Amino acid sequence: MYPYTPGDVETATIVMMEDYRYQSFFSFKENKVIDSVNKYSWHLALSCTEGDYTLHPNTSLFMKVAHTGSYKFDSTYTVIDSLDWKFDSSDGDSTGFAVGKWWLSNDSLLLDQGEVLLIDRGIDDEGLPLGYLKIQPGFNQNTRQVEIKIAELNGSNERTFRFIKDPARPFVTMSFETGLNEKQPYPATESWDLMFTQYTTLLYTDEGEAYPYLVTGALINQATILSTLDTTIAFNDVTREYAEALDLTDRLDIIGYDWKEINGDVTSGDITYTARPNYIYIIRTSEGYYYKLRFVDFYNETGLKGYPKFEYQRL
Repeated sequence: MYPYTPGDVETATIVMMEDYRYQSFFSFKENKVIDSVNKYSWHLALSCTEGDYTLHPNTSLFMKVAHTGSYKFDSTYTVIDSLDWKFDSSDGDSTGFAVGKWWLSNDSLLLDQGEVLLIDRGIDDEGLPLGYLKIQPGFNQNTRQVEIKIAELNGSNERTFRFIKDPARPFVTMSFETGLNEKQPYPATESWDLMFTQYTTLLYTDEGEAYPYLVTGALINQATILSTLDTTIAFNDVTREYAEALDLTDRLDIIGYDWKEINGDVTSGDITYTARPNYIYIIRTSEGYYYKLRFVDFYNETGLKGYPKFEYQRL
């Protein structure tokens, strides 16, 4: 006998808008989006895990990071072809973090100033480049807080902003213009399950060459969710017993964007999308609930894209 009574099949639609400007956080328990934020409101996130000071660029803006190997913030930096530009890997594995571990292991030895990093700020809502900055993470020994020094590549418009960690959230974020976000994008860790957003990942040409591309989809809450994709069974046939026998993963983009088929040429932008309802996602929450989920549309009633619609059921 299962400890939970199966629920009804529910349907939800996420309002991302046609330009995918909104990042939305969905809760199975609440059966709704609990919060949404404009993706252009923040640029850099700091992990709130104890002893972790990982910095994450906002890849929904197509942001990238280049390491300079220098600790001299006052130097003038230029963008050259030899720089290795990186973005956070969409799978959420720490080996794919663009900034990486800029601090020392022992909290008592945290660096006053880390390596200078160059930031490609990505693109705006019209696809135009936002330009470059240099930043330098550091640690204020008096306040015990991470600080980010920011300036143009030539050193102009220098400012320093401070992060204030919130243990209840997975990340806290800041804007390069205004500092710590007054409205934090990420809700409390235990309050949401899926984040609907654009993010940067690698796609491949017909010849197998990788190139970065902005995709639109769902990322899981790695602190509370395990999931997997199953295309071998019909949605109505998935039972809790079946779900419990599957191997699940905490890969950040396990749901990702591939639940919709791309029709057309991504290089030209002349594309449409078709949902793949045979892509069944099995999800387990930290409370022990199992869900099955499938996407059924990406358009609203008037034909505008950016409105992912899915069905799900607690098993």
